[in-house]
Amino acid sequence: MGRDLVAVSPEAHRLFELADSLTGLPIARVCAEGPLERLTQTDIAQPTVVVTSLAALAVLRASTPLEFEVVAGHSVGEYAAYVAADVFDAETALGLVNVRARAMATACEAVDGSMAAVIGLDEDPLRRACLTASQDGSSVEIANLNAPGNLIVSGARDALERLSTAAREAGARRVLPLNVGGPFHSAYMRPAADAVSRALNDLVLRPARMPVVVNASAELTQDPDALGHELAVQVYSPVRWIETLQRLAALGCDQFLEVGPGNVVAGLVRRTLPDAKVASFGSMADLPTARALLAE
Repeated sequence: MGRDLVAVSPEAHRLFELADSLTGLPIARVCAEGPLERLTQTDIAQPTVVVTSLAALAVLRASTPLEFEVVAGHSVGEYAAYVAADVFDAETALGLVNVRARAMATACEAVDGSMAAVIGLDEDPLRRACLTASQDGSSVEIANLNAPGNLIVSGARDALERLSTAAREAGARRVLPLNVGGPFHSAYMRPAADAVSRALNDLVLRPARMPVVVNASAELTQDPDALGHELAVQVYSPVRWIETLQRLAALGCDQFLEVGPGNVVAGLVRRTLPDAKVASFGSMADLPTARALLAE
């Protein structure tokens, strides 16, 4: 991840060095060399996603005319989206995400939890299934509303096992366990949200240069107080990505560029807004496609 960006961009190289310095972790080396098991651990995975996204943004801005009308970021991707909107700089983003990642890793140690994808079930019946499965002090809840028929639940493992049965009984086609570090975007992450709030208290955020659609409410804002509040509450709140994309479409957005590693978000856009024009940019191989989209 990010190796070819670093090879062509001094700014991308600087960002990875900054991530290493701020986190005290070998972000650049693990991105380039692995192992995958380390790369996917919570404390290093989140800074890695953000720094690779910021490096991609820097390369893209240096390579082609780029101006976003509105931005949004999925989960930890909000940190890179805030940099794109000039709410804070890359150093602040990486420092904050390091706090978030470490606090979430600590919160995960307090519960035997995980996440699962529920395929083929709508939000309301899945929410009822979560209530049925939440028993004896163990809870499960909707964590990500990613695309129609593709929702993610998060919680304690015993509650997830009950949810698997309840969701199938409610009509889900499949319930697929996810290989993640813990029950993200659930009530079990509230201690991590407190840590993010404390870190935000020491910062002054700027009004966003363009509107941001935030995860927890799918509302549009440029207000720095609202944007700061979002970074705390999104840690334990569901990512309302379907509504986010629908709001963007209602604003007239018909071109979507995913900036960062992989193309998962681009796939969610295609599933939710099949008529939208979509591209991803996370490596130099993606540059022609991204440029073609931006030239339209």
